[in-house]
Amino acid sequence: MLALLLAWLVPGAGHMYLGRYVRGLILLLTISGLFWSGVAMGGVLTVDYEAERWWFIADMFAGVHGLVSYYRQKNVYEALRRDPEVVQSAGPTEAVIDKRLNDKGLALVHPVDNIARAYAGIAGLLNLLCMFDAAVLALMGRFGEDKFEEPFPKSRP
Repeated sequence: MLALLLAWLVPGAGHMYLGRYVRGLILLLTISGLFWSGVAMGGVLTVDYEAERWWFIADMFAGVHGLVSYYRQKNVYEALRRDPEVVQSAGPTEAVIDKRLNDKGLALVHPVDNIARAYAGIAGLLNLLCMFDAAVLALMGRFGEDKFEEPFPKSRP
């Protein structure tokens, strides 16, 4: 089960733990790249529990990437809630926060919000599959890289 935990924490780490370094490195680069390209498109508010809960759950399967992104998003919201303009506003706080996000260029807008959340969420869902793969390989006792064998050996004359 350590392989499963490592695979969730850092994409590809479960496979590296099992001695499958090439596969682990490929998973790390592709899943991390996909996740952070979504965050790069959508900004720090891509991983947002309040806006899109199903995508948020998918994001959390990306392990440390999802956690770091959510922590950063949470800090942005908390800083805005302490902003003097938001504190002194007579209207709804969320509307003022949305306006401040828009003024700072941090607000997610359609269609970029959907694409950004989809990239980050799909990265998490791909990592979920990789977590299952690492867990099954560990349960089967399959350690190390697979050796390449030709499916049809060449016949010698």
